[in-house]
Amino acid sequence: MKKPLPLVMLFMIILSNLCFANQYDDNPGEYIKINSGITSTIYLDKASIKSVKYAPPYYTIQCDNIGFDQADNITAKTTVIYYYDFDTKSIQLQIPKSIAYAEDGSISYKALRDAPPVDIEPTSLSFKEAIMLFKQLYGEKYAHTFLNAYKTKPESKSNVTNNANDDIPSGEMV
Repeated sequence: MKKPLPLVMLFMIILSNLCFANQYDDNPGEYIKINSGITSTIYLDKASIKSVKYAPPYYTIQCDNIGFDQADNITAKTTVIYYYDFDTKSIQLQIPKSIAYAEDGSISYKALRDAPPVDIEPTSLSFKEAIMLFKQLYGEKYAHTFLNAYKTKPESKSNVTNNANDDIPSGEMV
């Protein structure tokens, strides 16, 4: 009688893992998990990464982020554009387009924006993604230049602390 109990427990563990799986977790060769929370996860679509402008000292990289909200069963695709200025060691972000789809495939919302790019903070998730993208497209040496520039800037009046030992975010885009 004791043998069925471990089998039932094993079955429940496998079933619970299947309940939270999605197409993005199932395809790590196509998506990189950028951030994860209790009810939502953000992925980078590797196939969408492209160098839009390569004119040193100016660089522009575009990619698509996929947000998957388990609570509402909504998937959002957001186009993100990063603008890099190698002379000033600054990075800006622009989000021109975002589309969300309900579970049945219908469009939940669609937003086209013409807002100008904004500076990103070195403590933000966007900054880490921007450095990772730059590293993958142009090399680690140049990505370190951006990273080190932010480490040597004067402290801001933020209550967020920076860890001086942080390194370039990892993530392979093959």
